[in-house]
Amino acid sequence: MFSFKLGLKNLTRQKRRNILIILVIAFAFSSYLLMDSLMNGMEEMSFDNIKNYDTGNIQVAYPEYWEDREELLLENLIYLNQDMEESIKSADGLLGVSPELRFKANLNNGIDEVAVRGVGISIEQYNQVFATQNYVVEGSMFAPGESKAVIGVSLAELMDLKVNDYITLLVRTKEDTFNTIDIEIAGLVRAPNPMINNGIVFVPLDVARQALNVGNAVSMITLKTVSGDEDKVTKELTDSFKNKNLDLKAYSWKESASSVIALSAAKKGGIGAILSVVLLIGMLGIINNVILSALERTSEIGMMKALGMREWEIVFVFMVEATGIGILGGLTGCLLGYAGVSALVKYGFSIAYIGGDGSQFGIPILDRIYGAWNYPAFSFLFILGVVIAVLSSILPAYWAAKKDPVKAIYHR
Repeated sequence: MFSFKLGLKNLTRQKRRNILIILVIAFAFSSYLLMDSLMNGMEEMSFDNIKNYDTGNIQVAYPEYWEDREELLLENLIYLNQDMEESIKSADGLLGVSPELRFKANLNNGIDEVAVRGVGISIEQYNQVFATQNYVVEGSMFAPGESKAVIGVSLAELMDLKVNDYITLLVRTKEDTFNTIDIEIAGLVRAPNPMINNGIVFVPLDVARQALNVGNAVSMITLKTVSGDEDKVTKELTDSFKNKNLDLKAYSWKESASSVIALSAAKKGGIGAILSVVLLIGMLGIINNVILSALERTSEIGMMKALGMREWEIVFVFMVEATGIGILGGLTGCLLGYAGVSALVKYGFSIAYIGGDGSQFGIPILDRIYGAWNYPAFSFLFILGVVIAVLSSILPAYWAAKKDPVKAIYHR
């Protein structure tokens, strides 16, 4: 008990140095928590934007088309039949089905021309799967039966277009001949996923089919399912197709988002490296503090040993002091981290300095990244900090406790 009280009392000695070490630990811990929150928030937003505006939860396509899906070829298309529809409709947790016909096109405004991705959609089914309709900033999504188009605001600004303007899409048909789609702009979209805004033109599915001369074919079928069940439903669908001798295969959104998932894995490695640096800073600070304290209190240590205190009791004094610093530094860091994470969750972090478009860095996020709470990180970091504080104090404390009491007392 005496050693414990003495260790606590020593916390009030050398206040400036102890406060400095506590602040260094707090800064390191809070910086880690802020970075972790920002990275987790970026990951969540990226995944949500991919599912809500590009891939849905599951995509159904022929394997041959899937391998070259970025080429937007009009080969290996799906011609729906009863067996396909029955397999899809029987999927567990199915919330929506959207057939899509994706194709290459050149958009012409009468003066300039730019390459875009055309997407033929059945508007009612598309709205069941995707959230694009919630981000129309001018005009509206086209209604069923209307021969109109919807484009992103960035593309509209690039081509100097507005609602009710007419555009021409130059396309290649299935027979590799040229055709055009002359269509009026119904609305402009500014979605959280910048890929929607920069180079996609949505047109009615029947208009796209007719212009491309593909009959009733589609490139792929996108499904919205209960979140978290994608892997299970993907396997069930693929097995169902196989049982009916269909060459179709179901693909989870994760297979389309492989690059973003790879970035997420790299993020975890980076966070681990940051944590290592954080712990190293804390260890060096505490070790340095114990050594300095031992040097300053050499005579006191000799006196304590002369009065009968055992080595482990003297070690315990330093361990209590180091643990106190670790606890205070950890608590301060967690409090600062809590305040910072709260601000990130509520207000976010602007990416305007990179143009407000993260897609150029492989991140499908527009304007602002919001933080995410990771409560286990707070408790883990605090406990780990205390443990590191205790462990890093043991060796220098033993070094101090093993001094000869006579030499220590008369230390100069």
